[in-house]
Amino acid sequence: MWDVVLLDEKWFNADKDCRKEYLLEGEEVPRRACKSKGFITKVMFLCAVARPQMDIGVDEKIGLWPFVSQSRARRSSRNRPAGSMVITTLINVDATTYRDYVLNKVVPAIKASLPCVSKRVVLQHDNATPHRSVDDDALAGVSTDGWTFVVRRQPPNSPDLNVLDLGFFASIQSLQHKMVSRTVDDVISSTLMVFDMLSGEKLEDLFLTYIAGSHAPIPEHAGDNHFKLPHLKKDGMRRAGTLAVNLTVLVSLLFEANSPPTVDIPVTILTNEMHSFLTCPITDFPR
Repeated sequence: MWDVVLLDEKWFNADKDCRKEYLLEGEEVPRRACKSKGFITKVMFLCAVARPQMDIGVDEKIGLWPFVSQSRARRSSRNRPAGSMVITTLINVDATTYRDYVLNKVVPAIKASLPCVSKRVVLQHDNATPHRSVDDDALAGVSTDGWTFVVRRQPPNSPDLNVLDLGFFASIQSLQHKMVSRTVDDVISSTLMVFDMLSGEKLEDLFLTYIAGSHAPIPEHAGDNHFKLPHLKKDGMRRAGTLAVNLTVLVSLLFEANSPPTVDIPVTILTNEMHSFLTCPITDFPR
């Protein structure tokens, strides 16, 4: 897993739809008004993370990029002088935009921050339509200076196979909602601040849960996503100094996952795409 970089997008809102307020007797309820939740300010971000390497002090939070465009202000105002960079529009994330962000933002950040001796990186993202624009042919142009980039699509309806959907985005959103955000600039600054605040231990815990979920429950349920994630008690093991780097899996499950699916099994059983995802070789290259 040391050579896999996980990608995904998420909308981050300026405020929650509902908030809980604790009031004293006779205190007036604060007024919050909005036509609908569609009018709440929000910004879409692209995030890239890899598995932290805590033994060398690298948290592997590669980057978080907002889909916005900037231009220089033509006039001065009380908020900024003329000529300063201001956000003008939110970018529509289509195939061209996504490919531009991956090739010109994600890949340079990986080369600058990912400590990988082999320089072979697997980019994993879901099957959203804009993601089809990033394939091995598109990545061949940035596979320079000894680096090799390939892409792998995760199985459909399987958010547990991406640590961003598994819990990292929720951690960012919960802390970002504690800050007051009213404008697009506020949402961007608060979200990036929270992204930098989160420790590598949080990301490492999610990767261990991700490995525990993909190596045992998914093969045990024949590729179905109807299972409960195991509780590993990671905080207790970390305090005791017994937190494992890798998790074991039964040999019988490996043989079962490597066996091709039969035709007579139900649709929810191991699909060809899930089968190829679980059985594809992922080598722990030297760091």
